[in-house]
Amino acid sequence: MLASEFEKGKLYKRSELHDQFGGNRQRGISPSANLPVIFIFSGDSGSQYGYTDGWNEDYTIFTYTGEGQVGDQEFTMGNKALRDHIELSKDVFLFTAASGGQYKFNDQLTLINYEKKPALDRNGDSRMVISFTFESFTEIIESSNVNNLHDGNQSLEELKQIALDDASSEQASIQEKRVVIRKRSEAIKTYARRRAEGVCEACEQPEPFDARSGSSLDVHHLYRLSDGGPDHPEHVAAICPNCHARIHRGRDGAEYNQVLIKKIREKER
Repeated sequence: MLASEFEKGKLYKRSELHDQFGGNRQRGISPSANLPVIFIFSGDSGSQYGYTDGWNEDYTIFTYTGEGQVGDQEFTMGNKALRDHIELSKDVFLFTAASGGQYKFNDQLTLINYEKKPALDRNGDSRMVISFTFESFTEIIESSNVNNLHDGNQSLEELKQIALDDASSEQASIQEKRVVIRKRSEAIKTYARRRAEGVCEACEQPEPFDARSGSSLDVHHLYRLSDGGPDHPEHVAAICPNCHARIHRGRDGAEYNQVLIKKIREKER
């Protein structure tokens, strides 16, 4: 099973997740040793250490407290990995504790904010913890797909600049950052398809049919397991559905993806 095939609401044994994907079995933040994925595990036990994890009312925003039970939390190890997951092209998957060592898969997440807040550690001493604010990946994809965020007149360089806009400004509100994330997501897709000029960037054949949306080419993320959400514009490719299926489900998918990575590097030079 690929990490991208997790089913929302389904229970998984944490031990089996680590057997397959690696990662630290004891920490709440567990980057995979084998794939560009970060697993985060949340449960009720964290409240005794000042952790306040949870979804908002409409289950679109998830707040997660960083790791470290004593003293001020710093941006090291898992905390650093979460902060930089977009830049590092790593997907974040959230699991919440159920019972019997099982965890329910909630959703893929995208970071939209982080800040330090006062709390108590397990010894009752005051400290500062890192509070991460994530948005549901599903919510980002659905809302960015229905909003026309670009007028079609931007140049490749203008689209690239939008795609690289920083959403982490401390002055920006959460809502403003959510807008930036959507603009970045849509700009990256538009950039890749515009760069392809109607030709699959993998097999180099013309796109297979005229799509109502304007392009039948799928936007594939070269270094991540899921295709969507914010990423670097040089980390995506516009490819035909057949090549897309080959990469994700073919026996030689990983090798074919490596060939595509080299092609995109050459294009971007």
